[in-house]
Amino acid sequence: MSCKMPRITQQTIFARLWVALVMLWAAMRILAVEIWLVGYGINIWWFAIIELLSSILYGLSSARLVRELAARQRKNSAKWGFLTLIGYVMPDTYLLSVGRAMPLATYAIVISLAITFAIIALVRTRTSVMKIAIADAG
Repeated sequence: MSCKMPRITQQTIFARLWVALVMLWAAMRILAVEIWLVGYGINIWWFAIIELLSSILYGLSSARLVRELAARQRKNSAKWGFLTLIGYVMPDTYLLSVGRAMPLATYAIVISLAITFAIIALVRTRTSVMKIAIADAG
């Protein structure tokens, strides 16, 4: 008898773990905005709602995107990629559009972090797709 879990179960576990990590990151972002940016016109409750909802969307969509890319389902990949993008940009779009008279450094930090984490997400997505493709081939 083999102790190895079926691959689909492992993918489901990893997808759920990914969503949990995204939600943890969302909580940290909400706390950071509460500490540093509330004084600039950011409504923390609206930001928290947008952050949490978009994090759920981002976490689920990006996990599904990896699956669809690995399966070479281009049409579905485009749909999940679009939803991933929406989930990713919503909180920062709110933050940058509603914040009033924030220091220039704040805009630079938010935009720099968004770009940096987008690059990390793209690399992570590519790596995950390649791992699945290698597992399918072998």
